[in-house]
This record gives sequence, C-alpha cells and structure tokens, in this order.
Amino acid sequence: MVLLTGKRLVPVLALCILAGCAAVSYLTGVDTYWGHTAPVTSQGRAYSLYIAGVIHERRGELDKAIDAWLEVIAFDEQAVSPRLRLIRAQLRRGDYEQALDFCQEALRHSPDMPELWIMYGELNHRLGNIETAITAFMKTIELRPDDLTGYGALIDLQESTNDLVAAIEIYEQLINRSPNSAALYYQLGITLARINDAEYARETFEKVLELEPRITRARFFLALVLFELEEFEPCADELLIYLGERPDDGVALAYRAAALARMGYLREARRTLELLLATDEAGAKHNLQLAWVLLQLGENESAQQFALEAGAYLFADIIFAGTLLEDSASDRQPGNLWDDRYSLDEVEAECDLFIGAVLGMYGERAAGEQTLDMLDALTDAAAFSPSLTFLRARILLYLERYQEALEALESMRSKDIVSKYIHYYSAIAFEKLEDFHGTEYHLRAFLEINPDDPDVLNFLGYFYAEHNVHLDEAEALLTRALKQDPENPYYLDSLGWIYYRQGKAMEAAELIRRAIYGMESDDAELRDHLGDVYLLKGNVERALAEWRRAFRLDPSMPGVREKIEKYSASELEE
Repeated sequence: MVLLTGKRLVPVLALCILAGCAAVSYLTGVDTYWGHTAPVTSQGRAYSLYIAGVIHERRGELDKAIDAWLEVIAFDEQAVSPRLRLIRAQLRRGDYEQALDFCQEALRHSPDMPELWIMYGELNHRLGNIETAITAFMKTIELRPDDLTGYGALIDLQESTNDLVAAIEIYEQLINRSPNSAALYYQLGITLARINDAEYARETFEKVLELEPRITRARFFLALVLFELEEFEPCADELLIYLGERPDDGVALAYRAAALARMGYLREARRTLELLLATDEAGAKHNLQLAWVLLQLGENESAQQFALEAGAYLFADIIFAGTLLEDSASDRQPGNLWDDRYSLDEVEAECDLFIGAVLGMYGERAAGEQTLDMLDALTDAAAFSPSLTFLRARILLYLERYQEALEALESMRSKDIVSKYIHYYSAIAFEKLEDFHGTEYHLRAFLEINPDDPDVLNFLGYFYAEHNVHLDEAEALLTRALKQDPENPYYLDSLGWIYYRQGKAMEAAELIRRAIYGMESDDAELRDHLGDVYLLKGNVERALAEWRRAFRLDPSMPGVREKIEKYSASELEE
C-alpha cells in the first residue's frame, strides 16, 4: 500500500494501532493516541477516513467504504489509493458505469499511472467500448513497455473480439522479447490455427516442441495442422506419440484413422476406429466412418451394419444394392429399394452426416467421386429415385460441380417433386454460377413454402445487398431474421451491409463490429466489409487497417489487394 504523499507506510503494527482509532476520528474530527487529544490535520483526517473505508470494505459494508473514500478525495484530489479502492468497490457491486466515471476522474489527476489505464481498458471492455479499451491498453504498454500486464489485457480483448490478426502481432512482439518462451509460441500457434494459417502454425508448434517437448497438446495441434496440409504420414506419427499419453482422445483417434486411410493403410485405420468406438466419445459419425473403411476393404456386410448403427439408412441400402449388383450370379436385382421409404427431410439430414463424416475426413475428391460412381451404377440399374438423385446433387455441390448439381435438382422438379431443399440448393448453385434471376427465383420459391426460415431470409436479403437492389425489402427480410436470432453474426453482418449500401455508415459499422465479435473466428469477408464502411465514413486509415486484416486472413479474396494498393498510395500522396 502507498501513502497519499507517495511515501512508504509505517510498519504494520502502527497501522493496526491507528486503525483502532479510525472510527472515532471519522466522527469527531480529532485523533486520540494513548489518552492524549490532538487536533487533526487535513492529511491525518484523510488518512483516518481511508483506513475507515478499508475496515468497512473488509466487513462487506461497501456503501460506507465508498462514502469514506469519497470524503478522502474531497480532502485530497490528488489521492490515488482511495480512487483505486472506489473503482474496485464499484466493480464488486457491478456498477461499471460509476466505476468508469471514477476511473476517468482518476486519470485526469494521474494520467501516467499504468494501473489506472488497465482498469479503464477493462471497464470499457466490459461495457462494450472496444475501441476505447484498445487505446487504454496501448497506453499501458506505452507507459510500461517491459510489463506484460498491458500486453496480456490487449491480447485477451483481441481474442474475445476475434481480432486475431492483431493478437498475432502482439504475440510476435512478445516472442521477440522472450524468444525461448514455449508458452508464447503455443498461444501463437493456437491463434494461427484459428485463422487457418496452417504453414505458419506448423512452424510455430514445431518450435513449441523444440523448446519444451512435454507440452503434449502442442503435438496434437501440430498433427491437426499437418492433416490440413495433407501431410498424412507425419500427422499419423505425431498422433501415435500423442495417443501414447492420451489413448482415449476421440478426436485424435478419428484423425489418425482418416490419415491412415488416406495413405492406404485401411486395416490399421479400421483398428483405430474400433478403438474409438470403445470410448465415451464415439458417435454416429464414427460408425459411418468405419462403414466407409470397411466398404473399401470389401467387407460390405459389416459396412452395411455399421451404417445402420450410424443411422445412415439410405447409405446402408446403397451398400446392399451395390452388393447385389456385384453378385452377377444372384437372381435378385436392387430395384427401387428406397423410393417412398425416405422423406427428403431424412435424406437431407443423412447428406449432412455423410458429407461431414466421410467426404470431409476421407477426401472430398476421392470419396466424393467414388460415391458418385456408386450412385451412377444404381441409377443405371433402377428406375428414377428422388433419394439417390438428391444425394447426388448434394455431393456434386460439395465438389463445386454446380451445373451438374442443377441438372440433378431440375430432374426432380420435372417429376413434380416439390421441396424447399430443391429450391435452397438450386439457389446456391445459381448464385455460384452468377445467375441473378435463377438465385432470386429459387429463394423466393423457398420462402413461399417456409416464409419464416431465418437463414433463407438472410440469404435473400444479403443477396440483394450484394447486388445493391431492393434494399428496403432486404432490410425488412433481415429484420425478420434477426427477430428470431438477434445475435446471429451472419445476420448482423448482412443488415450492416444493407446499411452500408444505404449510406448509413454509423449503423453499418456498429452492426458489422458486433458480427465480428460474435463469430467463432476472425473473418476476412467481415473485415473487408468493415473496411469499406470506414472508407464511407472518410476514415482511410481505419479502412486500410481492416483491409489488411482481411488480406492476412485470406490473400485470395477478390479486390482486397487492389483496395490496399489504391488507398495506400492516396494516403502517401496526402
């Protein structure tokens, strides 16, 4: 603790003696020591009040403590300690606005005190004043560059608001100061993985393990990054070491099985999945993955059984029908095993499961093409099947074969099959093919069937905003979507983008920032949008900062590099 004068306090014993007199001083204006009465100086009275406030605080009497410290400040406006106590007391009461007022007043008297700037930043963070909080933490770093407190607070804020590019820059600064810190490299690697910078994340996790091989989790994350880079052999090796210490980690087992299968080690992949299915983390997707591996091994009957265990009944039927086709000696033919058996709702759910569990892990191209071949064989041998056709369309869309997907969906419509799913996926394909009218037609047709679907309300509203048409209707669509899910970051960004098109820069900036804060990770498209909004506001510097973030997140994003080059040049000219 520090005296109001800035000198060191007297020993603890003396404090205890003085504290015993504090209540009397507080009431009478005189101090009594060892039976003698003496007039109280302003400094002595302030000190007595300060101690009285501390005692009240320890008793849980926050209101009395606050009153005492306010009186201290009335005696000495330069007093720092009671202001800090006041701020902390208001924080305990949850009165952030009042705490912020005290903090602002304290900074007016002590503008070079890093502790106050930290509090000021944290209060503004809690109140959602993110830009002010960032400025406060930067001021802390400026005042005390060798203290990690300001850096830590700034990183926490940036990660909580998804400003991951800025967080990476701070980690890099800290690593320059502490180049042998495995912990800093580890946090940097996690953040890099969150923005999908796999190459840099790989280097970072390798550095972690070089500095401290016992950080087991770094090996796990390194393996996931290697999987993303399609370096399956080192991925499987790292996971084998990791599983030696954590043998029941379901995610690690799933990725090792997929890596082994993609290298052609199917039997080892099978054994790994069987280990996974014996853990508490086993789920439907893992049963389906084992079904896929067994199918590659030619064990069709077992594959069918595990598909059924996964609830993938259509896929189980496909395996069974394919087995009949392969058995040329059999008199049985597959016929139309699935017609009228599955609703498109059921097929849609199974498509999501299959695409995520199999195509996403076992190779979208290889697994996708093999599945299409299976469907083609069955289509040639049987009459038209809505279930097979819809599954085919979904896989074609996943493989980015949009025209073929449209043809499959159109064949369903030609059979008078009416479904919101046909319209939804047709709209996606038409949008990818840059066909405005086709996209609009199918989105409106979807909303005729299900007028309150928030995702499709958002899809159509954002589509109009992108093309800068029907903006009033787009705003109404997004308003309806946000009534159902007020904090959905995608809907917030869409409405913000509509406001941008309408020239409402302030409203647009607020919504798009909220959208960024609500995302699971930093997002290049939203950063690009925010940059455009800042440009509309006339703030070229902030616009450039956001475009640079967007470019760091996705260097392939169209138009961002050009905007950076154009406005960087104009900034230099000024």
